[in-house]
Amino acid sequence: MGVWSQSKYKADYCQIAFDVLSAGKSKAHVCCKIGITRPTLYEWVAQHEEFADAVNMGLQHAQAHWEDIGEQGVKGDLEKFSATPWIFTMKNRFRDDYKEDKQEKTVSETIVEKLIDRLVE
Repeated sequence: MGVWSQSKYKADYCQIAFDVLSAGKSKAHVCCKIGITRPTLYEWVAQHEEFADAVNMGLQHAQAHWEDIGEQGVKGDLEKFSATPWIFTMKNRFRDDYKEDKQEKTVSETIVEKLIDRLVE
């Protein structure tokens, strides 16, 4: 089998997808780890409910992972933390929760408020 051969779906891929995403990595990283293309990933998500659940749960954990990094950075716990690339990452990777609303607040204000809310919880 060549490197470009299509992998057959295996239930074990659910755990791999979840683990990779939970570490804050991307769907592209999942594809590389399993040895598939992104269209195959999307096909498996559509065809296999357990794989879709693993990917979706992994994406939630990825967001939590990146939010933890932001929280640690805001608190001063991370040396060399830079808010600008972190904000860029959040805004682009997690658009549903971090999209820019130009009419009300800046992205920075929204993200800081989310972090403060999270710390208070």
